[in-house]
This record gives sequence, C-alpha cells and structure tokens, in this order.
Amino acid sequence: MIESEQLLTPEELFTRYYARLCEFACRVVDCEETAEDLVQDVFVSLLENNQLARVSPGSARHYLYGMVKHAALNSVRRRNIAARIFKKYTPAETEEREITHHMMQAEILGELHAALRTLPKGCADVCKLAYFEGKKNHEIAAALGVSINTIKSQKQRAINLLKRRISPQALTLLVFLLH
Repeated sequence: MIESEQLLTPEELFTRYYARLCEFACRVVDCEETAEDLVQDVFVSLLENNQLARVSPGSARHYLYGMVKHAALNSVRRRNIAARIFKKYTPAETEEREITHHMMQAEILGELHAALRTLPKGCADVCKLAYFEGKKNHEIAAALGVSINTIKSQKQRAINLLKRRISPQALTLLVFLLH
C-alpha cells in the first residue's frame, strides 16, 4: 500500500525513498557506490533548485524515480563511451611491441646515419644506395659511373669501417633489422 505523500518535507522524501532509489539505480548501473552517488546527486540537485516544492505530493515518487532513471542511464552512457574511447586509444599488446620495434629501428638507424657521416664520401654513397635504397651493385655502378668491382670493394670497406664505429649491440640489431 502506497502511503500518502501529502505534506512530506524533502528530508522525509529522502528518508522514505533513498534506499529504494539506490536499489533501483544499482540495478541500472550495476555498482552500489555509483548508485548511491547518483541518488544523492539527484536529491541535492532538486534541493538546490527548489524543485521538490514544485512537485505535487502525489507525483513525487514518480518524479524521483524518473530523475534517478535519467541520471543512471546517463551514467551508463558515459561509462560505455569512456570504455569505447579507452579501447580505441589503448594500444593492444601487439601494437606496443610494434611501437617498441619502431623505436629500436629509429635508434639504430640514427646511430647508423651518424656513423655513415664519418665514412669517406664514396663508401657512404655506396652504403646509402645499397642498404637504404635497395639498389643492386650494377645499378649503383651505373649511377655512380664506376665499375662493379669498385662498388664491391667500397661496400666491404664501408662495412669494416662501420663495424668499428657502431656499438656491437647496435650492429647486432642492425643485422637483425635489415634481414
């Protein structure tokens, strides 16, 4: 049996409906603490805006349930949106590995470029064309106007010089990355 709501103060409405509204909200948002916060926020909002005084005594229960329902549904929507955003912008484990791999490549290639700048011009040009542009020996020879044997010897000389200028760890990773 529903009791008459005539002449109930906001405190009496809170006392009468708080637990019921919390139970209702909890079933919607599936979190007891969130449900309690929502119900409290609804009452605070209604009190601050003096809206309870404007609600007819017979419809206060429906009004309170409606307010809590909207607050709970908005909470669920915000939580779902946040979850989608988090999922969309949180890299998966494979993406994390790819990012780490790209960082390693950038560091190794940076070290390689620094070492290439210390090589004689001919050796550096041959290395750049062979290893960065993927050109074959005969293509490099034609582009530079030298013999294929010169290209082979320049590549060998460059590799020997680079071995001395690049750290062993970077050289190991470079071999791994280039193959």
